Amino acid sequence: MRLVELFCIALLVGCGGGGEEPGEKELLDGLPDLGLDLGGGNNEPDPEPDPDPNPEPEPAPDPTHDPANPVISFESASVRPMAMAANGRALYVANTPNSTLDVFAVAPNGDLSFQHSIPVGLEPVAVAVNVSGGGTEAWVVNHLSDSVSVVDLTTNTVVKTLLVGDEPRDIVFAQNRAFITTARRGHQRVNPALSDVPGAGDPQIHTASVRRADIWVFDANNTGNTLGGKPEKIIELFGDTPRALAVSADGNTVYTAVFNSGNQTTAVHEAVMCYGFTDDENGRYACGTKDRVRSPNGMPLGRLPGGRTAPGTNRDGVAQPWTSMIVKFDRESGEWRDSQGRNFSNGVRFFLPDLDVFAINANTLTQTAEYAHVGTTLFNMAVNPVNGNVYVSNTDANNHIRFEGPGQWGGSTVQGNIAPSQITVIKPDSGAVNARRLNRHIDYSQIKSNNNVAQHSVALPTEMAVSDNGEWLYVAALGSNKVAVYPTADLDNNALWDNQGEEFDPTTASARHIDVDGGPAGVLLNGNSLYALTRFDNSVVRVDLDNGQATQRLAMNNPEAAAVIAGRPMLYDAARSSSNGEAACASCHIFGDVDHLAWNLGNPDASNAENPQPFPTEKFSDLGCDFVGPVEPSCVGRQYVNGNGDLKTFASMKGPMTTQTMRGMSTHGHLHWRGDRSNGYFGIDTEQTLDERMSFKNFIVAFEGLLGLDIDLPANSEAANKSADVQQLESDMERFADFMLAVQMPPNPLRALDRSYSASAQHGANFFDGPRRSDGLANDSNQNGPQADGATCSGC
Repeated sequence: MRLVELFCIALLVGCGGGGEEPGEKELLDGLPDLGLDLGGGNNEPDPEPDPDPNPEPEPAPDPTHDPANPVISFESASVRPMAMAANGRALYVANTPNSTLDVFAVAPNGDLSFQHSIPVGLEPVAVAVNVSGGGTEAWVVNHLSDSVSVVDLTTNTVVKTLLVGDEPRDIVFAQNRAFITTARRGHQRVNPALSDVPGAGDPQIHTASVRRADIWVFDANNTGNTLGGKPEKIIELFGDTPRALAVSADGNTVYTAVFNSGNQTTAVHEAVMCYGFTDDENGRYACGTKDRVRSPNGMPLGRLPGGRTAPGTNRDGVAQPWTSMIVKFDRESGEWRDSQGRNFSNGVRFFLPDLDVFAINANTLTQTAEYAHVGTTLFNMAVNPVNGNVYVSNTDANNHIRFEGPGQWGGSTVQGNIAPSQITVIKPDSGAVNARRLNRHIDYSQIKSNNNVAQHSVALPTEMAVSDNGEWLYVAALGSNKVAVYPTADLDNNALWDNQGEEFDPTTASARHIDVDGGPAGVLLNGNSLYALTRFDNSVVRVDLDNGQATQRLAMNNPEAAAVIAGRPMLYDAARSSSNGEAACASCHIFGDVDHLAWNLGNPDASNAENPQPFPTEKFSDLGCDFVGPVEPSCVGRQYVNGNGDLKTFASMKGPMTTQTMRGMSTHGHLHWRGDRSNGYFGIDTEQTLDERMSFKNFIVAFEGLLGLDIDLPANSEAANKSADVQQLESDMERFADFMLAVQMPPNPLRALDRSYSASAQHGANFFDGPRRSDGLANDSNQNGPQADGATCSGC
């Protein structure tokens, strides 16, 4: 189920940019154009090349858990981090944590030597060379600064800063134009100087059916005299937040992919559902919607097929709550179906188109084609220069499958089968879209697989490169410490993927994969050399394609704290996180953020727990029923709250919940998700310290219960005779916490430069922080007992 991306900003106001001082991005947006960006260091070229071909990075400061001196990171993700000079003699690398463009000389044999760093904007994630301008400019996309730094490669200086939409991600050049993907937000979009630019203006954040995938297009040789530059057009596409770009061999077509594009799943609201579960007396029979309206392809007379899919109790026989339920659109029948194939179309009265990739005419700047059902989370794209096929690296989420845990009592589980890795092949000539599951060798019924399975797996495929002859596709597998290598003929050939006769075999294909330690996130081809950018150690690796061996590893400067660097692999490394080598925390928490999906990750094989939180929330779910009486329709089902009727129960089957960001958790107490990790493996919060660190570490159980790691965790960290594997995972969780609690939310793009709110946001702020309680009551009532009846939104 896709979330409205800015729900928290519209309702909670400023959730990403709290504090009294302006964020770095807001300050940058307000600066005059001085021909440079604020990066690290000065903007003068080095007088001479650095003689050291492999410089050691400067020592990073030691981490600290002192709230008064926090370590800050943003975890911006590389998209197109490397570009080759037009003459092939230099490699340009977007050094994300250092906020620089790093320049390497390329020797005739492909070896690299570091030359110098050029300060650009904050968190650069993509770079491309403007060949139309003679190849003397590199354009660098700065994700956090909402800008593009135009670098003069002859003087090694930033000569202009282009301001674009919020959180730009990728850039390509075609037909003497620059195309840049951004979110449909940000201050520059409403700049009066762009009033005559098609597509600029009010982003209409709260307006339905608005195209929200923005591509900013600049004339590559005439960016305008306006402060921040002036685009020719902002192309608007029917998606939300594009990420990747690619260009056809003839330069006439630009392809773009929506980042979190969805998979046509949603939830039937609990108030719409029939009572009960299919295995109890309440839910075994069909019921009708109140208005008896039949939706397209719905059951006659507006009926629903019954209650929630069984089981209605956990393994202890304790009744579970009547929650909402995830359904998935079935394209053949046109029905919204649950995990048992039942038709819930009358409870879902909208349609999700699932458009993922768009083709744009680079000459007319108009959309020419759209492609659906490519995947759920789309990372990067590459075009085959020979046959024109488009390859899209992505994962496809299984959020319609219920439950974590072993899957015994509930009969299903997503354990180890969260979001399979794919390369989807788009054939523009025919419009065909064919997803290729890369890990077909995994038997998901064997959750805890042996190591022979993991070594052939490919997890979190990101940037790709196609050989000049169109025969080979190289894929950076961020979660597998390798660059996967596939014959494009194997990916293009439908006969190898139809489960008949000769088939694609991942175990055979893995023999061609290239081991690249450090979490490869970017790849670039140049003759017999492959260059990989590694995220974990911030290095550039040169691979000799004649023998498939890494011959160089050059570490770039990285000012991040040592603990941030050490803990980062725990987010991405699927070989460490799961036994089958495909599942990692980043499978759902994309780059530490969200996938905009809802998951039903209850565990019916577990027992209920008790809510230990000290907040006065016990009576909230009564919704004033003590006043209006138990027969009032909205109060009839209150005895089923939390299943067993206990208002302090943490039910083991909690129902659908949306993925929450792991950014900014250091200020949120133990309230990640529903707060059910305040007590857990690493301790009991008896002092009610609301410790974020302990709560985060208590998610250690997800490695076994959700990701499918082959490990037997004891009841708690105090257990005696723990295995070496358990002790290692405990230690890794300490490093993971160091890293993740340092990652913060970016500044709020909807706040004005003077920190003021829009009228809508100010209204939300008044409600959120104001005196009116969310239950509508002015004061507590003794009729409700001694507990607090309600609180303001911020009070919760």
